[in-house]
Amino acid sequence: MLIVHQFALYLHIIIGAIALIVFWVPVVTVKGSPQHRLWGKIFTWCMWLVSVSGIVMCLIVIYDPLAIRYPSQHIDQALGQQLVLKQRQLSEFLLMLSVLVLANIRHSSLVLAAKQHRERLRSGSHLLLIGLLAATGGRVLYTALTFGSTLYLIFSLIVFSTVATMLFYIFKPTLKPREWVLEHMSTILGAGIAVYTAFFAVGGRHWLAQLMPGAWQLVPWLLPAVVGTLGILFYKKQLNHCQARGSK
Repeated sequence: MLIVHQFALYLHIIIGAIALIVFWVPVVTVKGSPQHRLWGKIFTWCMWLVSVSGIVMCLIVIYDPLAIRYPSQHIDQALGQQLVLKQRQLSEFLLMLSVLVLANIRHSSLVLAAKQHRERLRSGSHLLLIGLLAATGGRVLYTALTFGSTLYLIFSLIVFSTVATMLFYIFKPTLKPREWVLEHMSTILGAGIAVYTAFFAVGGRHWLAQLMPGAWQLVPWLLPAVVGTLGILFYKKQLNHCQARGSK
């Protein structure tokens, strides 16, 4: 299992680094252009690989934390129990984030393909994925409330908000003209937010811990989400403005 975990880790890092750069190409290119579609597909496939490799790594660590995190080390029973609890909680949190990325990518792709016709979004597989996201969010929320983790609490609430937003879009009676464009952009930007969150907070956590001690360590976790949310609100305003001009 250690070899599988290492392979998934290297794949996760390499593809994630590519996604950091690729993310901006469809953002800045003309929407609907061949370049936008091509690089959007590349980013989507990168995020599929990132999310699936993340899920694999998390499940392996949850199954046997000590063998993966502390291979070939002799650890006494008391310390081992503490480390197992800590590593499983962290892996459950990262599993939730990986499922969040997967759900965002799948939802965004289905919205783009379906446009105004949402039957495909109501498939059992997609609803099951959203249910899995809610379940992982519930598990992390329980951990947050039990152990008093502000970070886990904030992100579990973000997950529940995402689940509610997806379900509302899927089952609302009618859609506004081109509302699917905003839904597609919102969820794909959500995946991009996850990439930069992982880059700043997971990949660089040891370096950032020296620059941002104490409660300031929440900043690299939350900053991409704040900036991304502002970007989504700005794009929504622009889209509504364009629709208003077009209707005159």
